[in-house]
Amino acid sequence: MADTAPTPLSGWTGDVRDWFAEVRVDETLATMSPEVVYGIGLAAIAVALHPVTWRFIGYPVTIVHELGHVVAALTAGFRLRGVTVNGDMSGATNFWSHSALGTLWTMWWGYPTPSLVGLGLIWAATNGWARLALVVLVACLALVFLLSRSWHTVAVVVLTGLAFGLVGWYGSAWLCTVVVFAFAWLLNVGGVRGLWAVVKAHGTRRGIESSDAYLMSRQSAIPAGVWLFTFAVAIGACMWLSLTMVLDAVA
Repeated sequence: MADTAPTPLSGWTGDVRDWFAEVRVDETLATMSPEVVYGIGLAAIAVALHPVTWRFIGYPVTIVHELGHVVAALTAGFRLRGVTVNGDMSGATNFWSHSALGTLWTMWWGYPTPSLVGLGLIWAATNGWARLALVVLVACLALVFLLSRSWHTVAVVVLTGLAFGLVGWYGSAWLCTVVVFAFAWLLNVGGVRGLWAVVKAHGTRRGIESSDAYLMSRQSAIPAGVWLFTFAVAIGACMWLSLTMVLDAVA
């Protein structure tokens, strides 16, 4: 029987397979000692909780929050106007809306996204895809860069993307896994911090005009407290699954 000549498509799929095989790393949470995994996780959580360090490393959490709005707006078919990350770590994603339901969808995804991405990064660190996760993060940051509407936003996005890009390109498999795992817990803790800040704002009724939950309550007949509860459920589920995944990996 004559051999079948390779097609351009088969060659392309082979290249993609080879690239994924090359980008996958052997170092995972399961290959590290439990002491190292717990130490990295606790250090990342401590850095995220300390008010001084949080002033510097909290900006990527805001970027991921706004990225949640960006992706949701695109899936709703909205046209994006821009993204802004402010010096106080607040942010805004501006878009043209033509649907009330799509607006609610877009606004909901801000607060849960850091925890959801954190869960995804822990899965990547557990299954050997840490370097690929860094590639995806850089690609997402490139999207936010194109939508940036202030020099501060540009600086934060470029510095974050540069750090991830350098680690992904030059870093060892161990370093890629450590960075992805640590950033995952920064996002998880950042998601909880963001939720606590907005719940506190609603409790004191100070500064709620820019709250996603408040704006969603204005767009619907559903009270802001219900929206806050949905945020809490999503963030809590991501935290629980993240912790479970880590414990299973080191068991």
